[in-house]
Amino acid sequence: MAGQFTRGFCAVSCVLTLALSAGLGCRRTPEPAGSASESGSSTGLPPGPAAMQTAAAAPTASSAPPVEITWVDPQGLRRVPPKNAMRKASYEVPHAAGDTEDGELAVFYFGPGLGGGIEQNVARWVKQFSGIQPGDVKRADRQANGLREHTVEIARGTFESGMPGIGSSGPKKDYALEGAIVEAPSGAYFFKMTGPAKTVAAARAAFLQLLDSVRPAEPLH
Repeated sequence: MAGQFTRGFCAVSCVLTLALSAGLGCRRTPEPAGSASESGSSTGLPPGPAAMQTAAAAPTASSAPPVEITWVDPQGLRRVPPKNAMRKASYEVPHAAGDTEDGELAVFYFGPGLGGGIEQNVARWVKQFSGIQPGDVKRADRQANGLREHTVEIARGTFESGMPGIGSSGPKKDYALEGAIVEAPSGAYFFKMTGPAKTVAAARAAFLQLLDSVRPAEPLH
């Protein structure tokens, strides 16, 4: 009887021991925080060198306006309000002795890259006069304060004033033109003086004085 009890107790002990060992064997130690399996995530990590280079190379828009030009009003020419929005400035050229009509000087500026090329504008000015031969047009290149200037002179001809259908007062005989195209950092400026031949000839020195004073304006900050 005692032997049977001993064998039974040993059997139960063995079963309990095996069950406890199996339970301990199934338990696993959890991975610590920051283990290798989590280090590959980009969340919360600073950008690598490639990302930093891309961000540094991104262009930034400049709010600085293009540098325009300035000049000094010459003596003998009176600045008046421009006739239209295309004119940057307008001047009245007092008529000379023997002429009954004043001349005018208009300054045009259309914006960077606008207004057409030099040859295109010179040809347009010449076409505003009838009876003009190529040899009648005097042209010269000059510089003032680092800016290139292209001058055009028509000493006498019949001038078609105004634009067709817009303020044209008909052809004007014995008229003249002094013109200049100034290549500025912000685009071309067009200086055009027209009027009776004697009046324009008398104001030529003042016109060149104005061109000599043209210079780039200080950039705005």
